[in-house]
Amino acid sequence: MTGSFQNACAELRSVWDRTIAAADGPLPGSVLDPLVTPQGWCGHVRLAAGQTAAKLMAAAGDIQEAYGLPGKSIVVRTFDNGGEAFLWAYSTRSGADYHLGWPHPVLDGTEFIDIKRESAGTTLFDLVQLTTWARAYKESWIAMRSGRPVDVQQFVRRLARVRAGILDILARAKPRQVKELLLRVGIDHESLPGDLVDALDYPKDRDPTIPIPR
Repeated sequence: MTGSFQNACAELRSVWDRTIAAADGPLPGSVLDPLVTPQGWCGHVRLAAGQTAAKLMAAAGDIQEAYGLPGKSIVVRTFDNGGEAFLWAYSTRSGADYHLGWPHPVLDGTEFIDIKRESAGTTLFDLVQLTTWARAYKESWIAMRSGRPVDVQQFVRRLARVRAGILDILARAKPRQVKELLLRVGIDHESLPGDLVDALDYPKDRDPTIPIPR
């Protein structure tokens, strides 16, 4: 780490200690372990006894004011134990808005280990989830192409989710397996981003051949 980076992180911690964790602050006794990022900063928050993640979220306005951030620029994710959280502080409201648009949760192979397919990490649950997401996205795609009223935010969310699912499963499965799943759902290559079409070697004809179940 460079000295300037360490100094910037130390200053973030100092502001927290003076304004947020102070005796008269919104989260007295809490501890922030921060890191500077290109978009602002982030950090692990250890809450004091009796404090909850809900109290941390309620303190977002105070945190924004203390660090000179715009409104609604804070994102908080909690841990299972409830006494800890992770906080992202963006220099722009759009950064937090983009963060909240991430397709949570995605498939990481840890859901269940029930029926293994092409790789040790791909489960039946993974494939069922991806199928469900692909069907929902197909519904929005068809509605958009047909000229029916479309909830654009829902369309974008469904696209991001199915894209994330494809990318995560591709890390643990053969492209053919994912391609066949999407073909069975009836996903048109025109509805997929170009990089996914290439990664899956997706058929580009109008009437793709549906694989015969094996």
